[in-house]
Amino acid sequence: MMKTPKTGAELSFAKKLLYCQGCLGQNIVNLTVVTWVIYFFAPPEGTGRTLIPVGLAGAIMGIGRVFDVISDPLVGYWSDNATFHSGRRRPFIFWGAPLVALTFFLIWIPPVDHASFVNVVWLFIIINGYFTALTITGVPYRSVIPDIASSSKDRLMISTGMAVFGSIGALLGAGLTGPIIQSLGYIPMGAILGVIGWASFWLALKGVRERQRSAEDLMTHLSIVGAVKETLKNREFLAFAAAIFAFQVGFQMFMIVIPYFVKVILGRPEAQVAIFQGSFVVVMMAALPLWLWVGNKIGKRKGQLLTLLLIALLFPVFFFIGFIPFISPFLQSLLYFCIVAIPISGLYVFPNAIVGDITDYDEQLTKKRREAMYYGGFGFIEKSAWAVAAILVGIILDKFGYSADNPLGIRIVGPLVGAVALAGFLAFRQYSLPDVIKKPHENQT
Repeated sequence: MMKTPKTGAELSFAKKLLYCQGCLGQNIVNLTVVTWVIYFFAPPEGTGRTLIPVGLAGAIMGIGRVFDVISDPLVGYWSDNATFHSGRRRPFIFWGAPLVALTFFLIWIPPVDHASFVNVVWLFIIINGYFTALTITGVPYRSVIPDIASSSKDRLMISTGMAVFGSIGALLGAGLTGPIIQSLGYIPMGAILGVIGWASFWLALKGVRERQRSAEDLMTHLSIVGAVKETLKNREFLAFAAAIFAFQVGFQMFMIVIPYFVKVILGRPEAQVAIFQGSFVVVMMAALPLWLWVGNKIGKRKGQLLTLLLIALLFPVFFFIGFIPFISPFLQSLLYFCIVAIPISGLYVFPNAIVGDITDYDEQLTKKRREAMYYGGFGFIEKSAWAVAAILVGIILDKFGYSADNPLGIRIVGPLVGAVALAGFLAFRQYSLPDVIKKPHENQT
């Protein structure tokens, strides 16, 4: 049974670590879904059975994210106004975690082992269930950040801690998924990783502390439509949203094509996807302290602008991997993955902390705490971007090719990632909040 969270003293370092490690399980299952679902249902031509045509598989995955247009704001609004005895966030995490594990497992057991409309229906239903379960769990989970970290420095530290554990989760996902699939198959992989994700979320509850608030403070006095409208009036959030959307579209496109890149362009087995994803995540994790230092030195705004600009400059090079003489395509690829991991690392340090600042700014405007609406909006942006990425990759591979004879569809993803990152850089230049946002009571003193 869940206990009512204690409030008062500053949350201990150990409990903050327990909270941050929730990203470990979340990233294990999410990286696996991002990387392997389309590949599972639509492998490269001549390498396995096709359960769903690649374009349709991409469209279904994209539509699944579109449903979060409804679920993210609804969960955010529901959590902000919840009056459960155990808190506004904890019940969602407690009950959502097993739903994430169950729906993740069911993805890998389609009803028939050949191309069929039944598989289309199955993937549509299950993937929407998975995304909804992840929203129910993930939005309230991230909404705790302003409660456990009030200063800019603490928020950057918590955000970095989440990124560290998220990177470990991604590393485990990258290192475990391919080898488990190759040795045991997709179904055992779904069971093993699903349980790990479930356990990680429940362990994170040990580090969730919600500050006591009066009933008057908890109620926003806004309908769901009014709450969404108020959120969309926040110009700072809109600038942030545009930048994150652009980055996530590009990054998710890159993640989706990695198995195709390894199999088709490099001619390597699926298990070696782990080598490239693993090296990418290791470098990304190693770079996190650098971006924490950058954020404390020049501020979160400038730090995020720098990461977006570097991504825009580096990703077009992806098109040319394998064409450089005197260096094997394998080494070219490994070096490239390690280099691009450095700026991407920064995009996992700054956003969660920035959303905390935006919620403080929103409190100035509305005199209410609406963390979950903004973290729900953050989740919606990420998932909407994933939807666009999945649809785009399906179309690009289908139209331009993803076979050994014609790999153009895989290669052109790199320049597209660079282009959307540049758009995100230009959008985020409109963001203007300082690192420290005064609370309403501070303005009165």
